[in-house]
Amino acid sequence: MRDESGNLQLKFDPRTIEHLGIKMYSQLPYALAELVANSYDACAENVRIMLYDNVPSEKRILVADDGEGMSYEEVRDNFLVIGRKRRDSDESRENSKNRKITGKKGLGKLALFGIGKTIRVETTKSGEAHKTIFTLDWENILNEPSGTYYPHVERIGKVNVNEQGTTIILSNLSRISDYDLDATAVSLSKLFNWISNDFHVSISLNNGEPIVLTRELRYQGLDKQFEWDIVDIISNKIDSSYTQKSELKGKIFSSIKPMRQDLRGITLYVNGRLANIPSFFGASEAGHTFSYLSGWIDADFLDEFDKDLISTDRQSLSWDLPEAAELQKCLQQVVRFLVKDWSSKRSEVKKAATAEKVGIDLDKWFEKVPEDMRPKLEGVIKQISDKPQIDNEEFSIVVSKVHDLIPPFTHFHYRELHRQVQDAAKAHYETEDFYVAFQEAMKRYKNAVKDKSGVEATLDLDIVSHAFGKDVGKPLRVTANFAMRPNGKPFPDDTLNGIEEGQRFLSMGAVKGGRNVVSHEEHSDLRDTGLFTEKDCLDLLSLLSHLFKRLDESKKQ
Repeated sequence: MRDESGNLQLKFDPRTIEHLGIKMYSQLPYALAELVANSYDACAENVRIMLYDNVPSEKRILVADDGEGMSYEEVRDNFLVIGRKRRDSDESRENSKNRKITGKKGLGKLALFGIGKTIRVETTKSGEAHKTIFTLDWENILNEPSGTYYPHVERIGKVNVNEQGTTIILSNLSRISDYDLDATAVSLSKLFNWISNDFHVSISLNNGEPIVLTRELRYQGLDKQFEWDIVDIISNKIDSSYTQKSELKGKIFSSIKPMRQDLRGITLYVNGRLANIPSFFGASEAGHTFSYLSGWIDADFLDEFDKDLISTDRQSLSWDLPEAAELQKCLQQVVRFLVKDWSSKRSEVKKAATAEKVGIDLDKWFEKVPEDMRPKLEGVIKQISDKPQIDNEEFSIVVSKVHDLIPPFTHFHYRELHRQVQDAAKAHYETEDFYVAFQEAMKRYKNAVKDKSGVEATLDLDIVSHAFGKDVGKPLRVTANFAMRPNGKPFPDDTLNGIEEGQRFLSMGAVKGGRNVVSHEEHSDLRDTGLFTEKDCLDLLSLLSHLFKRLDESKKQ
């Protein structure tokens, strides 16, 4: 402001400055963000933040921009007016570069007192002959009993009349520890979303190599897996009645493994500035998913409401206001979609990885287990797949073990069929042609008996009946290796002869009651009437497996 003589003056209530300055902006990135925002509003194209801590007694911060700067009159009438609402005087709400003005309350300058007790401002406009320099001293302000502070002012001539911009130097800092350049750069990059071709911000330490702030900087260290576009979600994935949903823009990312805490959440920006710290807008679905999601959403229209929806410290929206509550409902729908779609995408990736790593195609596996087992198996695998803490490699190992327990064609494997039966029947079993599977296994058994026994008969029934039995002259004896008990005493003849006769009669039964029936009747008639079912075929495969075992153990007489 100015007094009657036109001198610069700052009128204030010291308690207001203490509350809005030191208490609200004690963190360095948030205070620096106010200066960067001022530069953006002033049409700057370049902002340089320079931190100095190599000499402890001279620790300071310098922020210089090439914006339009301020005249002496603008400093007097605008900059030094605390609480001046720019939207009340700037009807267009845009600067000469067509940027939406982000400053609103005129309180950002007080942020500087949160980190430094002395503020030196050097500013000038292009075309003016002088540069205005003034200093604000925290202790002097608080000790001013009248509530009006007169800063020390200089007006010096310029060598280059086209020079413009503002430089702010903070000294007498509250900070004791040295600066962490990387951490400060990353933190500052999270507070803005309008880093672009015509606005560049860099930050350096002790005149070292500067770090240029970028949108990507805030996501460094994020091992991205999936990406979503907010416009696509709003337009095609959810059904929202929110009237301004078409004005929402942004990107969401997911990571392969849980993110660091400082990367989690979706940040809301308004006209390029932080409006709500990373969050999930009150959605509670699948909380573990939130460890894997990050991103940003632009909602510039929020600045156009008559009500001020953004808190003074720009940490959150006033979600209890109706305008913000409607937005929150829409954003919760977005989050719910993300949780569901992320889970689906992760499952597909795990399925593909499993097929590659252990050669198991989940869909084909599910198709080849019995119908009564399939829902339970799919449910178990889905529960395992949905657990984000189980990565692709662990998932593949678990699937492989479950696959061993419940293999494709489960009943076929669970019967522990003889190798020869499996080899003969497998191809037809897998196509669910169980009748032919049995026939092929029966042929394999008949030919094996004929080869080992030397029986010259042609008919299947004659081959097996002549090869086995208790009578003298039968070529094969299946109990030849098992005549003695473990204690050295022999088994009685009735036991041994019973097994010999059993091999003959069971083999004949498989031919007469199985092979002959299947060979001479239409399979559909057998199946549909239940006279000889597919399960009967499976049971006979088990019988052939037993007969093959006896054949392997037999000796030729």
